[in-house]
Amino acid sequence: MLRLLAHRDFPFYTPKGALPVGGAVRDLLLGRRPSDLDFAAEDPERAAEEARRRYGGTLLPLDPQRGQYRVVAGGLVLDFAPLEGSPEEDLLRRDYRVNALLWLRGKVFGLPGTAQDLEGRLLVPVREANLYEDPLRSLRGVRLAATLGFGLPEATRRALARHARFLLAHPEALPARERVREEVARLLLAPRAAFGLHALERTGLLEVYFPELALLVGLPQGGVHHLCAWRHTLSVVFHLLWLWPEAPLEARLAALYHDAGKPLTRRFDPEVGRFRFLGHPEVGAGVAGAALSWLRFPKKGVERVQALVRRHMDRPPEERKALRRFLWRRRELLPDLLYLMAADRLGAKRVEEEAWALLDSFQKALEEPLPARPLLSGEEVMALLRLSPGPEVGRALAALLEAQAEGRVRTLEEARAFLLYWRDGRQAQAPRAPDHPH
Repeated sequence: MLRLLAHRDFPFYTPKGALPVGGAVRDLLLGRRPSDLDFAAEDPERAAEEARRRYGGTLLPLDPQRGQYRVVAGGLVLDFAPLEGSPEEDLLRRDYRVNALLWLRGKVFGLPGTAQDLEGRLLVPVREANLYEDPLRSLRGVRLAATLGFGLPEATRRALARHARFLLAHPEALPARERVREEVARLLLAPRAAFGLHALERTGLLEVYFPELALLVGLPQGGVHHLCAWRHTLSVVFHLLWLWPEAPLEARLAALYHDAGKPLTRRFDPEVGRFRFLGHPEVGAGVAGAALSWLRFPKKGVERVQALVRRHMDRPPEERKALRRFLWRRRELLPDLLYLMAADRLGAKRVEEEAWALLDSFQKALEEPLPARPLLSGEEVMALLRLSPGPEVGRALAALLEAQAEGRVRTLEEARAFLLYWRDGRQAQAPRAPDHPH
């Protein structure tokens, strides 16, 4: 039943008794260099130890009872699992036909239909029943389609939809949150992330893994928005990656969740005659924080996503000095916030020109980089203002840095003059003690 697909060298060390299988072999056939290698081995632990001795790195027992081991060495991740039955039987248990591949002595073998799937760049399950052997396989299928640029034929979409309904009916079957997080991250980091997110919605998997975002589907917005809230979200993700292909994961997550607060804040405003979403950035930041923390994304990254969602509706001023101050106060979120704000406008109508004007004004305002440090040290500030160590020194340095960012202070003389003026202003505003205690 196995088919010879190609004669191909495997450019990685193969331990004795182990067969390269799955995605690594697929990537080689597609002209991609894999960094994740899968092996089916007669003795996975021994094969993993042999690979560790060859590559160095660390051997991790993922699930010793099931014979699953991992070696992490440099930029490579090598996974070892038992060879279950004959090679053909092993491939028949895999998820998708493009992954049902093995390399043996310079030859690549696959199942019937694998060659056609690779040529047509289509994703087809080996057997629909295999999706239920590992509940993550439907989500992984969408991620593979987005990552590899493969299509999902109608039969595949129907199979994924049936699996999604099964998972909704049997939440106890859902995969571990950490595994879901890894697939979500890899999907969002794919060039066709918007396509993958759309496929999640079309198959019902959006409701399984992102119930809070499923509320956006079909939600009308009005105003400058010609798309429902979900289609607008897809457009923002698409335009973010169009403007900034190397956007980090946090920026992509912020684009995904930037309007997550709208279903909870939608209220009809009779004064303007339409629904409005007042406060949705703050609410959306809370939704994003809860959802991403549930998936166990790192706390620091979650907090950055929340800050981006919270600030994505901030209105930048036009005057250069004020714009520099605006950017300085949000410097920890740059450049992510700028691209998110532009992508949000490109996903609407009648405000597309604002996106280009926004990026142009940001570029001009940042021709002179924002200051990295104050012109005066803490010791110099204390001597100049006759201050003792304490929070007032920090406030003085913060005020000086902001003045530098605005362009009001450029030299040491200007820095000293500014701080003296700043001190006098604070003293003038300080409340005076009463003349009499009563």
